[in-house]
Order: sequence, then structure tokens, then C-alpha cells
Amino acid sequence: MRPVTLTCTALYVAAALTTRGVADAFVVGSGSSSGASPSPSTIRPRSALSSEPFEGTVVVCTGPTCGRSGGKKALAWFQELAGDNVKVESISCVSECAECALGPNVEVRKAGDGGPFYPIKNGVKTEDDVKAILGVE
Repeated sequence: MRPVTLTCTALYVAAALTTRGVADAFVVGSGSSSGASPSPSTIRPRSALSSEPFEGTVVVCTGPTCGRSGGKKALAWFQELAGDNVKVESISCVSECAECALGPNVEVRKAGDGGPFYPIKNGVKTEDDVKAILGVE
């Protein structure tokens, strides 16, 4: 029997499927047909950013890559727009699974969710993206 080697991406997709259900899982874009693992740029969130009112914690990545692509600006918008029921935190790297190229990334921990895997929203670059996550206009 041949041992199975899973990439970090495959592990993250498996975790997403088991902890969040198929609707929030990731969709793999058109990759090579050789069976090679998809690159991070071919993986995208299936669902759009939520417009429901949000309660919980958002963790904004301000690490080197996300910081250069707008993470620090997104952090400022979250701090400005978050209501009393939202805790805003920052971290040097929110994604240990090679999602840096998709950033800025924000981990969304809804109140009552137990983790350990929380959804990560990629490409949170505009004030409108922040408003959509927080459910504000």
C-alpha cells in the first residue's frame, strides 16, 4: 500500500469540509490535470463575504505579506467600524497554510463557535469588505 501525502492545502480543505460543512468549503479552480496539488492562487472561498450582523472576534493578519497588501489598513477599519459585540485582534500571521498570497487575511470567530478551525476570509482589502464581514453599512 502506498502512503498518502497530503499537502497543507488538502488538510485545510478536509478540515473545512468536516468542521464547517460543504457550503463553506473551498473550491479548487482550474489546475493542472496531472494530479499535482493546486497552488494557493487556484483556491478561492466558495461563498462571498457575509452581510449578516457579526458578533464575535475578528483576527486581522498584519504579517509581512498581508501588511504590505493592506492588512494594517483593514485592521484600522475593523477597529473603527466594529460594534460593542466585536473584539478586534491582530496577529503576525493568521494562516499557517500558505494563504499569505491571498491576503490580507482575516480569521472570523463567530460568538459560540468552538474552533479550532475558524473561517479565514481572504482578500479583505477595502472598507466595503470590512463592512460586509461586520454586517454594517
